Amino acid sequence: MYDIWKERRLEIITLAIFALLVFTSLLILYTSYSNYIHLGLSIADVKQAYEYKVIMVIASLILFLSLWIIYTKRDYFFMETKDNTHALEHLLEEIKFSSDPIKIREFKQMLREKNHTEIYTLISKMINELQASKKLADEANKTKTLFLSNMSHEIRTPINGIVGFANFLDSTKLDSEQADFVHTIRKSSEDLLGVVNNILDISKIESGRVEIEENYFNIIEAFETTMETYGLDASQKEIDFSVWMDPEFVGLLVKSDAEKIKQILINLISNALKFTNRGGKVDVSIEKIRSSDKRITVKFKVEDTGIGISKEHQEDVFNAFTQADNSSTRAYGGTGLGLSIATGLLERLGTTLKLQSQENKGTIFSFSLEMLQQPRLKEETIKPMNVGVYLPKEVQGKKSSKYLEQYLSSFKEISIQVFKTFVECKDAQANASFDVLYIYDDEMNISELKRLVAQYGADVQIVLLTKLGHRATILDIAPIFSKIIYEPVTFSKIEHSLNGVSHHKKERPMKSKENVFELKALVVEDNAMNQEMIVRILKSMGIDSDTADNGQIGVEKFMKSRYDMVFMDIQMPVMNGVAATKGMLEYEALNHLDHTPIVAVTTNALKGDRERYLKAGMDEYIPKPIDRHKFVTVIKQFYATKEPMTQSITTVKKDILLYKQIPTEAKIIAMILTRLGYGVDVAKNMMEFHTMMQEHSYKIFILDKSQSEVLNKMVLGEVNEQKTPTLIFTDNEFKSNVQESFIHLIKKSSDFADIKERVERMMAL
Repeated sequence: MYDIWKERRLEIITLAIFALLVFTSLLILYTSYSNYIHLGLSIADVKQAYEYKVIMVIASLILFLSLWIIYTKRDYFFMETKDNTHALEHLLEEIKFSSDPIKIREFKQMLREKNHTEIYTLISKMINELQASKKLADEANKTKTLFLSNMSHEIRTPINGIVGFANFLDSTKLDSEQADFVHTIRKSSEDLLGVVNNILDISKIESGRVEIEENYFNIIEAFETTMETYGLDASQKEIDFSVWMDPEFVGLLVKSDAEKIKQILINLISNALKFTNRGGKVDVSIEKIRSSDKRITVKFKVEDTGIGISKEHQEDVFNAFTQADNSSTRAYGGTGLGLSIATGLLERLGTTLKLQSQENKGTIFSFSLEMLQQPRLKEETIKPMNVGVYLPKEVQGKKSSKYLEQYLSSFKEISIQVFKTFVECKDAQANASFDVLYIYDDEMNISELKRLVAQYGADVQIVLLTKLGHRATILDIAPIFSKIIYEPVTFSKIEHSLNGVSHHKKERPMKSKENVFELKALVVEDNAMNQEMIVRILKSMGIDSDTADNGQIGVEKFMKSRYDMVFMDIQMPVMNGVAATKGMLEYEALNHLDHTPIVAVTTNALKGDRERYLKAGMDEYIPKPIDRHKFVTVIKQFYATKEPMTQSITTVKKDILLYKQIPTEAKIIAMILTRLGYGVDVAKNMMEFHTMMQEHSYKIFILDKSQSEVLNKMVLGEVNEQKTPTLIFTDNEFKSNVQESFIHLIKKSSDFADIKERVERMMAL
């Protein structure tokens, strides 16, 4: 009973007062009527008594009505203390982890004593504390972003030097042990650079510093190269890596942020390859779902047969620094940032990442984007032709085999015939005439390949499709094929192979322009490694460079000489890049000179950096790490029409015809000979070498001895006919007669000094 009185005493007292008022009003009303009936009064008194009665009745009714309203609304006026206490206790649970523990104890004591006035005061103080804590957290977050920006610059600069010079070192002549060491250095530094970039990316996403930059682009051109980079990783794990991009995209431009989409695909594909065991499958598809006149919806999907994700862990994988479980981190490595980055970027693109997965069976990640579209005119260069496709049994169930047929079928002028057995393919020559035969071979049956080449090679171009891991196996027979395509099979690879067939023997395949420019540049960079790397990249494009170690020296050199372009670092001692740019612009304005493009080259890659440098007067922006493609793209913006060299230089390119079985060796030798002042044409295979030596005149020939005696005899016959000085790399003597004075033999293991000496001696002849 005491507990009821303690909990509800306010309500009981109020109800008692209410009952007393009701009783009093009824008593007054009854008394007024009784007095009016029983007393003998005069007329005046009766009138006065009547008025008194009316007043009393009205007052009683008003009082009674007010009390009735209070009673009917009693739940509103008299809230139970118990509910109020419960709400306060819930509030305590919400704030106790972020408040002062001493005040929490005070709060609990007040709840027990029901001192609500003091409770509300304490809550107010706690709220103020939380607001102050939030302000401190926001400031700390800004400090963290600034720290990551600065550390990104400081860390990526030395890593960039390691990656760049490891690539240069890898292109030189190394023994097998040295090559392994260099590969390990390069791979480890690239992995470290990826971790740094991922941490910076997740920081930008969490702080809301990621902006979407929408531009029109072509889906195939934007993403095919990204897929190609994973071919080696897939091959090393013997994973069937297939790529499908709807050929309809060739004639379309879509509007979105291509770089953000590319980053999402990179994260999804690298995860799929990482968590798929040896011998598994990874399939990437980009296809149209629907379209109207102005908009198109495209679905991106990455499917694998990997370890899968259990249902209880499927939500966790989207959190930063989290994988499906701790054992995955130990077994497969990684930071666990990939999916978190992809999810954050997709939110900013206006869509979501969908997940379907079964443990130990595989995973499908997909997302769809609705984008603006516009048609793009593309010249049709494929001529009508008949195509044969040989798909042995082991590849018939692969998605990439189906994609090969679909890519070929997308060309309207192509007629296709598919063979599923060796006998069908071998016997087809009597019934059909092919312009090109595609052989998709995974098991590399060398005997079958040689028999098909022997049968068709004289009249038909033969294209071999296989895994990159089989490259060493087919190195000896590579020259017998017109082209070799390594997985993944893509639309562009098929298109290029068909274009090669279209122009075969009608005109010499033109050597691709290597983005050679007749320019002079000024490189302003304080880091010696970056400076040398930029100079080397520019030199590979035919651009001579002067260098400056800081902005002040750069301005002084700019005033003394005229340059076609300036590549400007930002953070430098003495004078930074922005100040140096202003000095150069002022000098141009003062002397009424034409403007020289100034390009920022910097590790500052946060939101707004590019805009800030353009506002400071720079013309373009190249983010580090330094990459040749970035330089080519930027230079073309200003000197697109100044690309090939003059006619006199074109004539020089007829000095030497070179063929090496290993493409890397061919590039290195060609680069060295070019620097010595010789013009060099490089043949991709022995058949192309033979064709080029027939169609054009060269001063000397340089080539590897082929493992095929037929090809050796064919080429030597042409050499004997032309009597052109010829240098042949071999480790064995020829069986045929090579005693002619114009044929010189050299060991394949010879160094570059020996090669240079031989070439100079032959040129003197």
